[in-house]
Amino acid sequence: MYAYLISHNRLGDNLFMIGALRFLLAYYTTIYFICKKRNYENVILFFSDEPRIICVPYDDTGIETHEIMCKIYDKYNNPDYDILVAGEFHKRYLRSKITKRIFLDYDCEKSSYTIEYDTITNATYNFIESFYQDIRLNLTHFYDYFVLPQTTESRNLYLRIRTYYIVFIQYKCSDGRHLDITKLLTKYKNEQNVLLISNDHNIYDFAQDPIKYELCQPFVFNKLVNYVDTIKNSDEIYIIDSCFIGLVLPYLKTGQLKTNKVRIIRRDCEIRL
Repeated sequence: MYAYLISHNRLGDNLFMIGALRFLLAYYTTIYFICKKRNYENVILFFSDEPRIICVPYDDTGIETHEIMCKIYDKYNNPDYDILVAGEFHKRYLRSKITKRIFLDYDCEKSSYTIEYDTITNATYNFIESFYQDIRLNLTHFYDYFVLPQTTESRNLYLRIRTYYIVFIQYKCSDGRHLDITKLLTKYKNEQNVLLISNDHNIYDFAQDPIKYELCQPFVFNKLVNYVDTIKNSDEIYIIDSCFIGLVLPYLKTGQLKTNKVRIIRRDCEIRL
């Protein structure tokens, strides 16, 4: 028995579905995960340890709904395939086809987990729980089955900086808005034993601090899986609501972060860090 899973297809949405995909492996031989071609090189690394999850890229420069329908249309009449559709957008033109008894008998019982943290509320981020309810799962599956493989690059990047007090910052989002990190820069930038890591750009200037510049440069716009070891071992974490929520929030809620100094700031909040 095989399955296709279609959800919202921004990069962060792909992270949100990791728990679902890994949980479903107990019930399907292979799961095909639809993703945008522009995100493919990132997304395949989420499952580099699991050959039974196969990412299927589509070109979203044309009519997105047509591109996705072409991938799965013939599977509706194939009894060997289930189709799991999550998210209001795709539900407008696709329907789920779920034949596995585990889903048919499952009543989407509530999870003990919540989305709520800092400025992120269950109301403003309820779409994550909705994704899971659409395919008859809940937040337990989102959190407890969230696994990213450890890459050699992720481990090596962290080992190079582990002697520092690490402050991880992700302060820009896709719509151009960003956090005001002036206070963090004033507090930490000139501290010898502190390293400010940002995926958005290198906070240090090569002419003024070449050592820290060289340490931080590999973190700028790297693949998401290569931040895992550093994020798990950071001493402080500050992120705006963007795709990194899909990485930080599961580790936070399941106790896998070294620190409890974690801020997640919605992009419409005027908070100075």
